[in-house]
Amino acid sequence: MLRGVSGRDPRVEAFVAMRDRARRTLAEELEEELAPLRSMSLKTKGDWVARTCRAAWAILRSRPDGGRVTAERETPAPDYPAIWRRLAAGHADGGAAER
Repeated sequence: MLRGVSGRDPRVEAFVAMRDRARRTLAEELEEELAPLRSMSLKTKGDWVARTCRAAWAILRSRPDGGRVTAERETPAPDYPAIWRRLAAGHADGGAAER
């Protein structure tokens, strides 16, 4: 059996290195996805959300169970009203409440 510098099989070392490179925290993944949105104007964000919603509806319409899926309603989380008020206040004051 071949051994690498660490005494492990080089294939194992390569696999571990690949997994280490691929491992990312959820916060890093979210930040990477959200970073482009941070610099968008409100109109651009709205257009982006509208396109995303249209794409989601198209996907749902294409599903055989789309009607059933879209008819289901999820109960809001108990803290939804407080979160909504905080976000609305942040929008009204230009985002200062969210900082």
